[in-house]
Amino acid sequence: MTAVGKLILGILADFKWINTLYLYVATLIIMSLALCAIPFAKSYVTLALLSGILGFLTGNWSIFPYVTTKTVGIEKLAHAYGILMFFAGLGNSLGPPIVGWFYDWTQTYDIAFYFSGLCVLLGGFILLLAALPSWDTCKKQLPKPAPTTFLYKVASNSSNV
Repeated sequence: MTAVGKLILGILADFKWINTLYLYVATLIIMSLALCAIPFAKSYVTLALLSGILGFLTGNWSIFPYVTTKTVGIEKLAHAYGILMFFAGLGNSLGPPIVGWFYDWTQTYDIAFYFSGLCVLLGGFILLLAALPSWDTCKKQLPKPAPTTFLYKVASNSSNV
């Protein structure tokens, strides 16, 4: 489903009438809802359906670089992408121990799914806030200073001796 999600979300991102940033935020919000719904799934079919939805929505990684470019601009893409990869790695490193701690504490994974869904939802809302038109500073260009002209005088070859 991730491969299908990458393909379909990539095709959707190519349409001019679809705002890719909002498409990405929508995938995050739906993903958070699907994560929070997992504890309520009591049958194999429901778990399979939720897993398919999550797999499809993780295909949003195909539009991730484009969204990053739209958010911070092409000049800051390398730095922003590096910072985002750092936080993704941090989440991948800290997530399993936190989920294990939740399980040890409650003897159920329900809180872990709620916590994961809340984190994804929070990330989606923060991105949505950052994408609001009032925060759109990467498209505003600072006025370029007028080019400076230098006047050079040719040094005299004659010497006053």
